[in-house]
Amino acid sequence: MNDLAHTPIAIHTDPAQSDTLPGWVYTSEEALAAEREKVFFRTWHFAGAVDDLVNSGDYITARLLAQSILVMRGRDGALRGFYNVCQHRAHELLEGQGNARVVTCPYHAWSYHDDGSLRTARGAERQPHFDPERFCLKPVRVEVFAEKFVFFNLDPQAAPLAELVPDLAADIIAETPAFAELKPIPARPPRPIQANWKVVLDNFHECYHCGPAHPAFSDMLDMACYRTEIRGLWSKQKGTVAKLENKAYPVAADANHTAVFWFLWPTTTFGFMPGAPSMSVSTTLPQGAGAALRRFQSFGIPGAPVDEAKMVYGQTVLGPEDVAICESVQRGLNSRGYTAGRFVHDPAGGQTTEAAVHHFHRLYAEAMGF
Repeated sequence: MNDLAHTPIAIHTDPAQSDTLPGWVYTSEEALAAEREKVFFRTWHFAGAVDDLVNSGDYITARLLAQSILVMRGRDGALRGFYNVCQHRAHELLEGQGNARVVTCPYHAWSYHDDGSLRTARGAERQPHFDPERFCLKPVRVEVFAEKFVFFNLDPQAAPLAELVPDLAADIIAETPAFAELKPIPARPPRPIQANWKVVLDNFHECYHCGPAHPAFSDMLDMACYRTEIRGLWSKQKGTVAKLENKAYPVAADANHTAVFWFLWPTTTFGFMPGAPSMSVSTTLPQGAGAALRRFQSFGIPGAPVDEAKMVYGQTVLGPEDVAICESVQRGLNSRGYTAGRFVHDPAGGQTTEAAVHHFHRLYAEAMGF
C-alpha cells in the first residue's frame, strides 16, 4: 500500500499540529483489504447482551465482515464462542438468537455439543479413519464486559479486553443512570450509510459540528460545558442539559440531565441521552470502501414507560442528520480537490475540540503500520 501514489499519512502526536487521515484512506478498496487483517481481525467487537445468554443452550450470533460468530451458554454455565460454520461443508449453523440444546446444521444434520465437540455426523462414523476430534467447531475468544456486554475477538493471542481498558467498564457503570437495572430490548434495524466506516466514527468523535448540524441537540445541552476526554483505547464525550424545554424534546425535571458517549477502539460506541434511563450500544462495520452498517442494541428498564419524544428525536432527526453529514463527506472524499484536512483542537477539551478524532486516527495509523 505504501507504494501507491497517495498523500502520505502523517498524524502528529499533537492534535493542534496534525493533519487528518488523507482522503484515499476512506475510498480505497486496497486500504479496506488491509484493515480486515490489521484492524478488525485483531480487536474486540460487541456481540450482544449477556442477559440474552442466561440459560444453557441460549445463543446469539454476530457478524464481522464475512465472518459469522456464534456465542453459546453451555450446560456447565460457561460462555463459549465459535465460528458459526459447520465443519462438514461450511453451511452456517445458526441465525439470530435463541436456544438450542444441540447445534444442528440445517444442510446435512451434522450436530455439535454446546462445547463445540462433534456429536453426530450422519454416516461418517462408519467410514474408516474418521476422527471426530478433527471436526470440532473452531473456537473464538469471548469476554463479558462491564457485567452486561459480550465481546469477541478473532485473534487467539490478543490481550483480554478487561486488561486493555481496565477503567472503561467502571466509568460506564458509574456514569450510566440505573445501569444495573437496564436490560436488552428488541434491537433497532441496522442503519446503512453510504460512507466509509471511519467517516461514521470520525463524526461520532466530536461535537464541533453540533452547532451547525444538530441545532436542536445544541439547544438542549450546555455546549459551553461540553467536554471530551481521551483514555488509552477509548474516549468519552459528556454534556449537561441547559434547557428542559428545548428544540429536541422535553426533559423532565426529575429525569437524567446528562448525555455521555463512549468510543471503544475500533468499532464500538456506547451512549445515552438525557431523559428516562436507557443506553444504546452500536457497532460500525464496513460494507465496502464507501459503505458502512451501524448495528444497534438498546437497553432500558423493563416495564418503564418508553420516552417516546427522545426516541422519535433520535431516530427521525438526530440519526438522519448524521447520516446526511457522513454521506456528504464521503462524496467529498472522492473529490480531486481534497487531500487531507487539519484538526481543530481545544486543550481544555471543549466543544470545538477534535482531539478524539485525532486519537482515533492515531490508533488507526498505528494499527495499520503507517
